[in-house]
Amino acid sequence: MAMEIIKVVEEAHESPVSSIAYNRVLKELYSSADGDKVIRVWDAKTGALIRTQGGHKGAVTCLAYSSTCKLLFSSSIDNTIGIWTDKGVLLQMASADIGPLFSLAWDSKRRYLAVGGNAVVLLFKVDLLEARKTTQQQRSVASGLKDTTVTLDPPQILKRLYPPFRGPEFCHTDVVSCMIITETGKIVTGGYDKCMCMYEYDKLDKPKEAFQRVKKCHTAAIVSMAYDTYTNSILTGSIDGSMKVWSMEGRLLDKFESINDQPVAVAYVPSTNMYWASGRFGRLVAYDPRAPANVTQYVQESSGLDRYNVEYMYAPMGTDMLLGASKQRQLIMWQYNHMGAYRTFRKHEDWVEGVIVVTPAKERPDDEDEETPPDEIFSCGADGKVLRWQLDAEQNCDVYVCMEEWQLHSKNIYCMVYSPSLNCLITGSEDNTIHLHYLHSVVPTYNDVPLPTDFTDHEGRISGLALLRNNLLASASFDKTLRIWDLTTMKPVACVFNAHDTPLQCLEYSEERDELATCGMGNKVKIWSVRKPAQVKHVLSLDHADGPDTNGEEDPSSSWAAKTNMNWLTKSELAPTATGIVLETIQQANRDVPEVTQVRWVQFRHCWVTAADDDTIRLWSPEGHKLQQFTYTGGSVQCIYVDNTNKLLVAAMLNRAAFVYDLDDPMPLARYAGHTDVIRGIGYVKDCDTYVTASWDKSLRLWFRPKDRKAAGGAAGAQGGEGGATPNMLLLEYDDDEEHFVSEYEKAHPLEMPKALTDINPMKLLQGMGVYDDDDDAPAGGRKKGRRGHKMVPEADLGLDPAAPDPPGSLGAKLDDLGRSLLNEINVIAHKAAARAAAGVGPGGPGDLDERASTRSSQIPSGLHTRTGTLRPGGGTTGGTAGTTRLGTGTAGRGVSK
Repeated sequence: MAMEIIKVVEEAHESPVSSIAYNRVLKELYSSADGDKVIRVWDAKTGALIRTQGGHKGAVTCLAYSSTCKLLFSSSIDNTIGIWTDKGVLLQMASADIGPLFSLAWDSKRRYLAVGGNAVVLLFKVDLLEARKTTQQQRSVASGLKDTTVTLDPPQILKRLYPPFRGPEFCHTDVVSCMIITETGKIVTGGYDKCMCMYEYDKLDKPKEAFQRVKKCHTAAIVSMAYDTYTNSILTGSIDGSMKVWSMEGRLLDKFESINDQPVAVAYVPSTNMYWASGRFGRLVAYDPRAPANVTQYVQESSGLDRYNVEYMYAPMGTDMLLGASKQRQLIMWQYNHMGAYRTFRKHEDWVEGVIVVTPAKERPDDEDEETPPDEIFSCGADGKVLRWQLDAEQNCDVYVCMEEWQLHSKNIYCMVYSPSLNCLITGSEDNTIHLHYLHSVVPTYNDVPLPTDFTDHEGRISGLALLRNNLLASASFDKTLRIWDLTTMKPVACVFNAHDTPLQCLEYSEERDELATCGMGNKVKIWSVRKPAQVKHVLSLDHADGPDTNGEEDPSSSWAAKTNMNWLTKSELAPTATGIVLETIQQANRDVPEVTQVRWVQFRHCWVTAADDDTIRLWSPEGHKLQQFTYTGGSVQCIYVDNTNKLLVAAMLNRAAFVYDLDDPMPLARYAGHTDVIRGIGYVKDCDTYVTASWDKSLRLWFRPKDRKAAGGAAGAQGGEGGATPNMLLLEYDDDEEHFVSEYEKAHPLEMPKALTDINPMKLLQGMGVYDDDDDAPAGGRKKGRRGHKMVPEADLGLDPAAPDPPGSLGAKLDDLGRSLLNEINVIAHKAAARAAAGVGPGGPGDLDERASTRSSQIPSGLHTRTGTLRPGGGTTGGTAGTTRLGTGTAGRGVSK
């Protein structure tokens, strides 16, 4: 939930804006200014000036628009009320006969117009038939169908209902500066005499019974007023810098003092159910009436409350908009975005790497009468800290505050899980350690000996954690190992060496199948059975290298080509003469395949879901068959959250936005945009029915869960009318430049082209990479080419100078010799394997490269204890390790670059 700025009109008037009205049908904005005799009409979508309406002889003081009558009313200090059509035609300039006019209020149900002057209030009824008659007459005269020499009767659109309410007995003793008409049929006015006056509709024929005065409402003049339709209460803003809330009986409910040292403008937007007021330095202040509490710091960033010096506010009835005028003569338009950030929390001093939502264990688990504690949020950061967030029970307005902060690691924390049975938080870090933090601060014992709280066997950063049955823990690391640990004894159970050929970057557990899923930096997801934790078994692989066919078979005639972010150039001097496994490796390297970034188990659909950098999300059956796939936009997926409670999928993309999907419909239900950097973690807060996201912009944000499409459509259709809420009056436009997003990491470490490449003809270089081809007849010198079927261009054709040979005995020469010997050895092994296969000899002989060898579990002797104590100095991933960077495709680890 957020009030997002959709348009700003610069220098709307030559003097400060005094009044605003809004036509929600034509999406037009009407404004008047101090000392200005004209009304300016603006296009709310483009901010362009449509026309200027003149007719008053004095300054226009107030505007009110009726969507039911399609009429605009204006008051002026010249003692007149202007009545205008929505096309800008002046129908009548009615005289009020009470002197200068300062305020207007419109009642759509009864078609009443209330007018406030100097210690006097008038009430008129609008004659629609007379208004239509006058409009038709003016059209006839304008078209020449009516004789202009015939004098027309003066229109009488406004019918006075009652005599003026004057003086201290039935009105204010000073200027009536503001007024509203409630849904219950009551006129409420505020004036410079610091009082508030109320008039009952049903008793207006008896003024003494209808009139009620509330004295000394403020210590200075009342200058603004708003109506809370939800609680049926009145908001008043005063020159004394305070805002107060009143019941319909005139009883003070709440007061917010010292908001501003200037007059306070107030407004109420039903969509947000919050009070808005102009605070110090003109910055808007937001109050949640449920507490009531000041929640400005939690909505300020998403709503842009600190960007303009606002002096005047108006919330049009029947819309989800807030209109404001600044001291710099700007017109600012806010619109409610139900998919904007509901709350923003900042406490981290560094990037936030993850977040989980936990329902804490009861203090007395056997006590059925004890209530379940509210959800808590745990967030981990790049500085090795974990923050504990709890719901602020005193404020009761969905605000989470940081209650505790722990320094658990010396480097980035990349993953985190919570064990309810142990009431323990388990974290994995770039310092190669797994740490157990017991929330009750009591470390368990085993054989009367306190257990260690760290696992230190990994030799690379911890990229994934998963809790298994019987207090077992699985961990994945950049050292390519998959390990199982016993949390009861703090001893290792099993280890799978070389689980993938590349560092592991994601780990997921399916409790109902008792299986683990891992993905490295390649195109395969491996599924492992952990029914016997000491003997982890590889059961199947989900291969993403195939085309879109559900059976994993690629159609060679298909023009489909996987889109991937893995742009790399493969060259080898052995390519022309390579055979066997070397040739196969080179062919695979030249083939463009997607890289899997995330894998999760979908409990409510009983399937696996994966995301790859070819902009495709795939669903797989437990047997490994592709069930469904759909494409997305926004760059590679950074994290996925499966909401089994509401049967939804939330995916965060590289473009800083998160999308909510119903797996039965590929169109997203919601788009969460507002973070200024990449989202790294997602969770669901059941108490608030919101999703929480953690980002590298050092913030946590809450977002409302989207409702069902059919339910949302029915609710929107049921609303309407002038008093109802009509959401999405204007189309909220998102940043068109989001695809060119540059993260904070890129800004701090910009890429620079090597000097050796700057002297090369760019077209020749692109031709060599296969991006352009001179043989194509496309304009501008060629068309883009894919990597499939591409033939590499020799260096000589690129105009590159041949590389000078390394001197004998140098490091380069030794590495070159080592590479050649390794390739030759691989070729020999491949030829032997082919010979055995031709002779009918089964695998398993010497030198056999059976892939199953990498999936065998290694039973670690029970007597081998885990090293505990201090963190390893110098642990972590070096800058040359192939890993996922902030952009998801680089090679430098996040924590190392920092």
